[in-house]
Amino acid sequence: MAAERAGKGFRGSIRRAAVLPERYSLGAARIRARLKEMTECLGRWDMVPTIPATASALDRHPEIVREIAGVDHAIHGYRHVAYASRPGREQAGDLDRAIESFTRHGLKCHGFRAPYLSADETTLALLQERRFLFDSSGRQFLLPQSHPLADEAMRLATVRYHEVVRGPILPEARGSLVEIPVALPDDEILVDGLEISNPSTLTDVFMAMFREARSSGSLLVLQVHPERFHLCLEAVRSVLTEATEVGAWKATLSEVATWTLKHESRTWPDGHPMAVAVSGDLDAVSLGDFTRRLWGVV
Repeated sequence: MAAERAGKGFRGSIRRAAVLPERYSLGAARIRARLKEMTECLGRWDMVPTIPATASALDRHPEIVREIAGVDHAIHGYRHVAYASRPGREQAGDLDRAIESFTRHGLKCHGFRAPYLSADETTLALLQERRFLFDSSGRQFLLPQSHPLADEAMRLATVRYHEVVRGPILPEARGSLVEIPVALPDDEILVDGLEISNPSTLTDVFMAMFREARSSGSLLVLQVHPERFHLCLEAVRSVLTEATEVGAWKATLSEVATWTLKHESRTWPDGHPMAVAVSGDLDAVSLGDFTRRLWGVV
């Protein structure tokens, strides 16, 4: 747990704790509203989000299952713990417990994203053994070096994730498992780390990342946690408006993975010049969930 807190930094953890009452309620009501806002917003562009969910939160709040029934599902651990810092037996136990939970709730699961984006070769081997379609625990830094926020955003990304690579997101098949990195900076770095709340500034950053992906004909995987979606709403709308205008493929991560397995070339279906996906980790539903996570309680 100490290593996971260190990834955010002490100030980052304190800052996030200070805004928790604005993002979570004692029950599931606030997150349910955010999820509805997210799915309805994306639905206007005929787009479905990929929601990696922490299974223990679903077990504590089974009513939330209805809110994510129509999304692209992925497992975000049973507990919200860094996989790479744990032995294989512990990783396998947590993963299998999450699979059992998703099955019990009637949720089909095709993908995985490690909490804290902390996965290793053992994690990937476990996913392949269990026939997962994709893993989205990698990260690529897409904000151009020329952007005024690039250096500070990269510094925070490096503190949090240690190794961060610049460059386009190009899904890669590793046997039957497709690796699909997340684009950085994400909402956590921007909103919590850089303390950006101005919609126009968030829009400027997201659009700079979109243009970077467009120039290389690659994939933009926007990461916007449901509890912050209202803060990033204008930025997401701007990206999807531009994506529609240029003819981008608006896809789920499962769709991207399926396409990648069937096509070796770096092209997108139907001649689309690039692809865009929106993803948001559901790692807590209530204030109580977050408190449990801070103290390492399931």
